[in-house]
Amino acid sequence: MVAALVIAAVASLLAVIVVRGLRVKPATVDDPLPPTSVRGSDEAVERFRDMLRIPTVWDRENPDADRGPFDRFVPRMRELYPRVFGQLELEMINTYGILLKWEGSDPALDPVVLMAHHDVVSADPRGWTHDPFGADVEDGRIWARGAVDTKCLLAGLYEAAEMLLSEGFAPVRTIYLWSSNCEEDNGDTTPILVETFKRRGIEPAFVLDEGGAVIDNAPLNVKNEFAVIGLAEKGLFNADITVSSEGGHASTPSLSDSTARLVTGLERLQRNPGAARMSAPLEAMLRELAAHSGLPYRIVFGNLWLFRPLVVRMLEGNPETAAMLRTTYALTELEGSPSANVIPKQARANVNVRVDPAESVQEARARIEAAFEGEADVCLFDAIEPSRIAPWRGDRAWNFLCAVVRSAYPEAGIAPYIQVSCSDARHFQREFQRVYRFAGMLFRGDQRSRIHGQDENIDVESFKRGVGFYYELIRNIDRLGG
Repeated sequence: MVAALVIAAVASLLAVIVVRGLRVKPATVDDPLPPTSVRGSDEAVERFRDMLRIPTVWDRENPDADRGPFDRFVPRMRELYPRVFGQLELEMINTYGILLKWEGSDPALDPVVLMAHHDVVSADPRGWTHDPFGADVEDGRIWARGAVDTKCLLAGLYEAAEMLLSEGFAPVRTIYLWSSNCEEDNGDTTPILVETFKRRGIEPAFVLDEGGAVIDNAPLNVKNEFAVIGLAEKGLFNADITVSSEGGHASTPSLSDSTARLVTGLERLQRNPGAARMSAPLEAMLRELAAHSGLPYRIVFGNLWLFRPLVVRMLEGNPETAAMLRTTYALTELEGSPSANVIPKQARANVNVRVDPAESVQEARARIEAAFEGEADVCLFDAIEPSRIAPWRGDRAWNFLCAVVRSAYPEAGIAPYIQVSCSDARHFQREFQRVYRFAGMLFRGDQRSRIHGQDENIDVESFKRGVGFYYELIRNIDRLGG
């Protein structure tokens, strides 16, 4: 009798688990748009390549750095995009930030901000297959610094606007096209723009920056393209950690030596990074991925009440997904003795910390202090709190973005996520509610891994499709409503 009851209970549980798994379906898009046939032209590709050839490396650490490329940039954009720079109102922010205002016919509607940045990180040509500022085309790809991060977005916006202006399009809602000159150096141009907006009483209906993208190698064995839209981003700080001791000769070491205590504290920190937690956007992203995968994944992610510990362990096994679960502590610099036989009086390390949105900078710092048991000097710099999470479930701006994504990428899944890197969007998100991170282009896995590295590149076809995304984004902007 008992055995029969146990068997019945297990069978019922299995039935519930399977039924819940079968209910995991791809999310639908409210008020969808028809698939777009708009693509960038070959001439658009050539204009993009022209943009890439201008080496706009900011370098804030060097006050004598050559600003010539930035001086040339806007004049060249005027030549490449005569309607955009002839019909939109141009305002230079902090000398080199480019703000273009496309005046809408209804001043009562809040504007939107579509943004990118035209500065790029430096590129040593040694090790590159192509000249990093040559914008060569080979194997269907454009090879150049900034091809992905993020001149492709700026060119996509300008191309879409140029096309729409040539067709006589006039928006009801005001549109701002914004590009910073110093995003890569954590510069102050975008913060100045945000303060300018506040002073002028401008509150955007939504802001769209870099961050997420369409990817072709999504997790959970998903075969189709997948669009991830960032709702927030982690905070950031660098912790300079210094441990002091008497120092001495290497022939008489002690566990009290500065180097030994530094290593011990770092080891404690690496082994105790804080509890893993799955945020609501992460759960939604995993569920949507599972909906595009096989039944086993649908069963697991349709029953997180049962399988959550298993899922957390699975995510922790991959550095990219593990970073989505908690604050991360990356050891980036070590400094000890200048001589092989000397125990130094001071040993130091830099730890680059990316702060989970569920924590604060101070909470993340406290974990470092605990690891060193109060025996180290911890100095923070470049501290940035995590951004708040933009609205998504049922929100009109989210629904609109999803409709545009589905128009440009009809077969792609769409899900929210939390960005683990930093962008200029955080400056807007401190003041405004609806700030999203999404590049409307397909970035392949190997292309994402080359950002800030050697041989950065993007597919020609991906750029052309991206122009179509931005065309539909701007053309349908009035669907946001009031």
